[in-house]
Amino acid sequence: MGALIRQDTNVTGDRNVSILSDHLRPFMSIVHSDGLGEFQLDNMTPHTSRIATERLQEHSSEFRHFRWPPKSPEMNIIEYIWDAFQRAVQK
Repeated sequence: MGALIRQDTNVTGDRNVSILSDHLRPFMSIVHSDGLGEFQLDNMTPHTSRIATERLQEHSSEFRHFRWPPKSPEMNIIEYIWDAFQRAVQK
């Protein structure tokens, strides 16, 4: 739905906050101007850092953050996508 953002460096808590401010907030305000939009992050350390968590709480009235349970592969569909992709390539 939005632009792909290429990162040429490792994502840190500070960098994650910058991404949220520069890209997520404008996108959510356009696409979900009613404030009912949701987004999710995995439990990668920069996503759960203190600074990122505080920033998400500051903007909780603008959009909702769907929280993943820690280490929950059942909810992570990427494994199923990779499996389907590998089977398609093998055919």
